[in-house]
Amino acid sequence: MKVEMRKANINDGADVYKFLCDIGVGENGFVMTPPKNEEDFKNILKKYEKDSSKDQVPGRVPQEIFWMYIDNNIVGIVKIRAELNENLLINGGNMGYSISPNYRRKGYGKLIVKKGLEILKSKGVNRVLITIYEDNISSRKSVESNHGVLEDINNNLCRYWIN
Repeated sequence: MKVEMRKANINDGADVYKFLCDIGVGENGFVMTPPKNEEDFKNILKKYEKDSSKDQVPGRVPQEIFWMYIDNNIVGIVKIRAELNENLLINGGNMGYSISPNYRRKGYGKLIVKKGLEILKSKGVNRVLITIYEDNISSRKSVESNHGVLEDINNNLCRYWIN
């Protein structure tokens, strides 16, 4: 199995477009809006590029988007934030991820968490926060299998730390 993590860029193509449409509107707290058309898709990619810039408006931190490919098929997305602000300490954390509905229940959630942790480690982040809705059992298992330790549950939101 060939696993690749590719950073989102303005030249992403039809496979990414289809993936974003398959994910659909945000689920389980993962904020995602599928593109309405090709122009909208390019604007989403431009936003991802802008979001990764160090130059952010007050209250926002840089966020990089990576696509996880398995054997040249896009199966997941991970949002990486090396910095946390007060809001992200409560709701969001260092990483958010989603697996395409076409590839769920195959262990890719565990793998994308592992790959996200590797990216964060390469950025000097050694303590990672991931938040998950309490009823999202699959995602909780993915984090727990990567040594996530549940700190607390507030308003149905679990906060896991991984060292």
